[in-house]
Amino acid sequence: MPLQRTTLNIDDRFSIAKRPFRPRGRAILVIAMICFAILIATFSLFNTAQEQQRLRTEQLLSVEASSFSDALTRHMNAHLNELSVLASEIERNIPSTYSTWQALVQAHQGNDVHFQALFWAESDRTIRWHYPQSDAEKPEQFPFDVLGDGNAQLLRMDVESLHDWHIAHPIYTQNRNTPDYYLGGTLDIAEHISHLASDYLDTFQKLTLYAASDGHVVFGDIPPNGAATGQVGLTLTGASPEFIVTLWNSPESEHFLSLPMLIYISGLVVTILVGIALYLIEINLMARKAEQATITRLQNEIAQRKDVENQLHFIANHDPLTYLPNRHALLNHIQHTINKTLSATRTLSLICIDIDNIKEINDLHGYRIHDDVLTTVAKRLQNLLPPQAYLARTSDEHFVMLRTDLSPLEAEVHAKQVRLTVEKECHAQGVTVLPSCAIGVAYRYDTSMPAHELLRHADTAAHRARQLVHHRVVVFQMAMRDHLQQKRDIEYTIRKAIQGNELMLHFQPQVDLKTQRIVGIEALVRWQDEGGTIISPDTIVRTAEDTGLMQQLGNWIINKALEHYAMLLTEGCAPPMLAINVSGHEFQDSFLADTILQAIERHQVPAERVQIELTEQVFIENLEQNQQTLHTLTEAGISLAIDDFGTGYSSLAYLKHFPVDTVKIDRSFIDQLPECKDDAVICQAVIGMADLLGLKVVAEGVEHQAQKDYLAQIGCRYIQGHLYYPAMGVDQLLTLLKQHIPYLRYSNS
Repeated sequence: MPLQRTTLNIDDRFSIAKRPFRPRGRAILVIAMICFAILIATFSLFNTAQEQQRLRTEQLLSVEASSFSDALTRHMNAHLNELSVLASEIERNIPSTYSTWQALVQAHQGNDVHFQALFWAESDRTIRWHYPQSDAEKPEQFPFDVLGDGNAQLLRMDVESLHDWHIAHPIYTQNRNTPDYYLGGTLDIAEHISHLASDYLDTFQKLTLYAASDGHVVFGDIPPNGAATGQVGLTLTGASPEFIVTLWNSPESEHFLSLPMLIYISGLVVTILVGIALYLIEINLMARKAEQATITRLQNEIAQRKDVENQLHFIANHDPLTYLPNRHALLNHIQHTINKTLSATRTLSLICIDIDNIKEINDLHGYRIHDDVLTTVAKRLQNLLPPQAYLARTSDEHFVMLRTDLSPLEAEVHAKQVRLTVEKECHAQGVTVLPSCAIGVAYRYDTSMPAHELLRHADTAAHRARQLVHHRVVVFQMAMRDHLQQKRDIEYTIRKAIQGNELMLHFQPQVDLKTQRIVGIEALVRWQDEGGTIISPDTIVRTAEDTGLMQQLGNWIINKALEHYAMLLTEGCAPPMLAINVSGHEFQDSFLADTILQAIERHQVPAERVQIELTEQVFIENLEQNQQTLHTLTEAGISLAIDDFGTGYSSLAYLKHFPVDTVKIDRSFIDQLPECKDDAVICQAVIGMADLLGLKVVAEGVEHQAQKDYLAQIGCRYIQGHLYYPAMGVDQLLTLLKQHIPYLRYSNS
């Protein structure tokens, strides 16, 4: 099911939601006019309320000022009356001494009436006594004018300051027309006014006292311009001039949330809310108009999205080439089938078909023929299956069948029929192709087995069938899983050892039978697992090649071997030659020659003392590149040897086209010497051919004296094996070389 093209576009889909709705110009004008009218009404109400509040405030202040004026008048009259009473007392008993005068004054000082000072003056106004006495400068003559005559008329001086207010009372002893003495008192009117203001006025009210004659401020501060004030006249008995008492509120007393301000703020808030509401109404009207136009479009896009989701779901669960279910869909179907048939008696069978030559078909004929072959195979399998069966393509070369209607024997027979069907000729674009396959069969033998486990069993059986020379149908056995798990465990541990630098190098000497000297050493990699088992070099190298770690392992071996050999050179006991094995996988690195030469230079080892041992893979794959790499090494002085000669696809062409100077006979031809005539003939042929070509021959795996004697008899000069020395660590090798140079002994053990 191919994915259909759709016009679904996310940006278009949400363009209406993102597009701002702008109100019309006429609507904006109407909204502005309404808001302006509300503001005008607000300002009008604000001014009216403010004026009314001012009038009320002035009325209240006037009442307060009148009350304060009355209180001040009563207060002053109390002092005048007290002075008059004291004067009457003195008239009845004129004091002759200051102490008498002081006693009279102290007796008449009340709790609510306080004079700043009292004095006694002669008729010529000369002051005789003061109370209280002090060192401050006192006037010698009482400065006041007579305001009245007789009958206890009060006298008062003309003041400029309220702080020194002098009042006097005439005292008559003989003639009522002419005073004989004067009783006077001094008051600090400002202090009395302050005390009365604190008792009668609020904290936010301010008092100002003006002189009525010229408006001079004699007490308090001048009210600010525009402040609401309350005024009342003040006349003290017998005093001149008159005063004007003015009360006003301090600016701090103005409440922000007064009625005019509330009207003002409310008007602004109403204006804003009305404007916003009208604006939103206009936007809503326009949005509703647009909504009707978008509903149909959104419905169409929703339908398109559902189609796309269905297509994406199909793609996520099906193979795009054959339109068969993929691995994900197969696992879900297997698990669903397992859950459905847990209590059923039917057997669940899984058949994995591995088209093992599909990659060769692709390399030989191209991807179009490759795709046509897979499509043809898929159609053949579909035609072969009953309706209740399930077919999926899990990878490029794997098809999997799920059957729930077959017994184990029937499933195996059906698998053979599938193989015959798949391996029929395919005709694609004028090309005839013969596909081949390996088939694995797995059964559900445990009701708790998950889907992925059953599929893994079928894959394992197919992999086992592919390893057979003649592909056939293989039924999964638990031993296969155990073997595969064991292999994976070994791969994991060796990979961990390579990455964790847990490997070690051993060296096995090569002996010259003619001189009995050690003429070389071969570096062999070793590893001891956690159980103490020594893992052979072949297993380590094969695992590294399978897991892609060969280049990393090879670089480590090259550098470590050269490092140890450089140490032997320093100790003066190094053998003439160091042999290092290089895998064919390492030759895939085009910089291999540079890596080896740089390592030789870094460790300061003469290139003539280094020999590279090659496997036959080097002579089979990438011949041109490998030949260039080998010539680079030999030009630097490095010698080359063919390892395990005589096994695999050994060819004399290697000796002709590659600069090899040493041939190593594989241990498989040495083990049964001299009893095995075939091995003896092969060894004689290899040694004779090497002599004719001028090549050196080394026999590997020599463990017995008879083997050594026979090899010496047929002309093999160099041997390597346990008969002389096993592979050993570098410390043991160093001890050996120091003890046995220049001549060597060997052990028969």
